[in-house]
Amino acid sequence: MIYLKDLNKYLSDYLNYDKKISVRSMDEQNGNGLQVKGEKKIMKIGFGVSASLELFKHAKKAGCQCLIVHHGLRMPDSPHYDSIFQNRIEYLLKNSMSLFGYHYLLDSHPVVGNNAQILKKLNITIKGQLVDWGWYGELETSTNLSDIKKKCEEMFGQDIILYKYGKDKVKKIGAVSGSGSLSGSEFQSVIDLDLDLYITGNPSESTREKYREIGSNFIAGGHYATETFGVKALMKKIRNKFGGSVETEYLELWNEV
Repeated sequence: MIYLKDLNKYLSDYLNYDKKISVRSMDEQNGNGLQVKGEKKIMKIGFGVSASLELFKHAKKAGCQCLIVHHGLRMPDSPHYDSIFQNRIEYLLKNSMSLFGYHYLLDSHPVVGNNAQILKKLNITIKGQLVDWGWYGELETSTNLSDIKKKCEEMFGQDIILYKYGKDKVKKIGAVSGSGSLSGSEFQSVIDLDLDLYITGNPSESTREKYREIGSNFIAGGHYATETFGVKALMKKIRNKFGGSVETEYLELWNEV
């Protein structure tokens, strides 16, 4: 058993890796921190990608007193009644279940973040930050794009979208998980880095032609699939930190999008 206050302090200290971004990260609408406070004592923590009523029910069935997700509760856009939001809050409060959501911080973290983890699993050495929440790096040697495509399909667990308009062999690769197709000045930063391959979750309608025009390669592995890595890495980190004091479980609620 651990205390919620101790878990909250550990997560705040560890995930806010750069104090310069803490203000932005805490102000973000999807939240970065404790969103709903439940039981003081925690025997089991559930981990998932996106907060939803169905995931909360999975957590309760698994015996969790606490849930940590990437996409937390999104605050209503207006002060008017929102039944989805109210039903979710009501369920958490009724079951005294705590909810932590880490959106920006579980994308951008240099160790357990989605993008750092994607590059690590592809044996890419990180060289620097890509836009504001992704990372880029290099393979030790240039590798066939077809081999990287195969690895991505295995890693993301589904067919991927490939726009092949660049080199057949790639070395310099960037990752911005989720809805990271980018536009405007953010997309220009991708161009300026002269990446051989860019990996994200899902493209927009205009993405294909952009990559045709700049002569580069693009892979989309799925929004959900590219954002399972952060919560899983954080789960391992918490398990190592608190040892056998608390049980942990990843709650799969697969979404092919």
